[in-house]
Amino acid sequence: MKTEVVSQEKNIIVVKAEFDAEQVNKAIEMTIKDLSKKTNIKGFRKGHVPRKTIELYFGMKGICIETLEKMVPEAIDKMIEEYELSLIAEPKLEPGDLKEGEPFTLQVTFEVTPEVTLPEIEAIEAEKTVYTPTEEMRDENITRLLEAHSEIVPTYEERDITKEDFVSVKYTSSVVDQEGNASPVESDQKTEIGLSQENMRPEVVDSIMGKKPGDTATVEFSVEDDPQNKELAGKKMRYEIEILGIMKKVTPELTDETVVEITKSKHKTTDEFKEEVMSQLKAAAEQHSQDSLKDSAVEKLCNLSEVELPDTLIERQKQAMRADQAQRIKKDSGMEMEEFFEKSGMDKEEYEKELDEAAKVVVKRALVLEALADANDIQWTPEELNAEIHRIAISSRIDPKKLHDYIYEDRDRLFEMAEKIRNRKTVDFLTTKVKVKEAAENKPEAKEDTENK
Repeated sequence: MKTEVVSQEKNIIVVKAEFDAEQVNKAIEMTIKDLSKKTNIKGFRKGHVPRKTIELYFGMKGICIETLEKMVPEAIDKMIEEYELSLIAEPKLEPGDLKEGEPFTLQVTFEVTPEVTLPEIEAIEAEKTVYTPTEEMRDENITRLLEAHSEIVPTYEERDITKEDFVSVKYTSSVVDQEGNASPVESDQKTEIGLSQENMRPEVVDSIMGKKPGDTATVEFSVEDDPQNKELAGKKMRYEIEILGIMKKVTPELTDETVVEITKSKHKTTDEFKEEVMSQLKAAAEQHSQDSLKDSAVEKLCNLSEVELPDTLIERQKQAMRADQAQRIKKDSGMEMEEFFEKSGMDKEEYEKELDEAAKVVVKRALVLEALADANDIQWTPEELNAEIHRIAISSRIDPKKLHDYIYEDRDRLFEMAEKIRNRKTVDFLTTKVKVKEAAENKPEAKEDTENK
């Protein structure tokens, strides 16, 4: 087989392969032998069916089609290997007519990864934002930890209930049909509720406010379309509520005894606990700083790199992003994309424009990082892939072997995970090569002082 590049424009390469008559005849003969081995024809043993019988049974046209199905993939593989092509789409085929005793021509159009011109990465200056935890941040974290161990306790107060209160109630809920008939859903259920909580229905809050312990209240409302509660969606609910008492939230104070309890004896004193919280904040701050350096380095690298973005990759990325957005809208609101556009008042043309720009950023980032990895021979290893699978399994509380088998059964999923590892290694490599300029965190109070000055 002889090949030649017919044309090359941007990232589109057209390659022609030519087979002489002798090669065609050998390929057809090989197909006939294979058919003879696997075909059941009465009166003949497999592998001993005469050629004439095979020709009568399948027809020469069918034999040539079978031959093409073997020749074309092999030819494409050789072209890809010979010209070292990295494809981003399925190749387009233009085969000629395959006939015994005649030469055969196959023309293939390949869409390949576009050429990327990288800058001198050692000359890139990336910014690393230095995040520094403060004692105030430490104390805020400790306050949240203490609040997480709060208890709701009765107050035995006899007064009107306000929106800031917690209350203990007993309720019975029912579904009410159009005729006013009630069908019980839950009976005599006890619970404590905070009237100021964001997820509280305003109808329920209004029915309880101003009441006193011992009072009762009845409230009705229609349940909106809710993907999480499809059985009740669109129906009218009735709640009959008995107020058992006013409650209060008691948050423990920071003492040595509290530290021992909430850390399960890992720490014994408040000083140890404060030191541990600050240590965790410093570790998180350093990770945050390192992430800012990675973001800055990749952004600078992409801005300084030159590459012509293929329309096919941009469109493919837009489709993926659009599908992801539609899935999240469906999950959060139960609406399809078109309905969401209509009800939210979002400009569809503006959305598509923003989507196009976002897709271009993602595509360019992927192409530039891949080019950087290729230029520096950065690869993933089976050991790294298995370690990543094990890490995900442990964090998700899944059997590592089951997750390993599940991922290895899907080639696309396996490739996606491997590419993520390679990208991560590439970004890590980049941050070791660029010039790093450190900058202090731009805190809101510092910004406000600057503006005042």
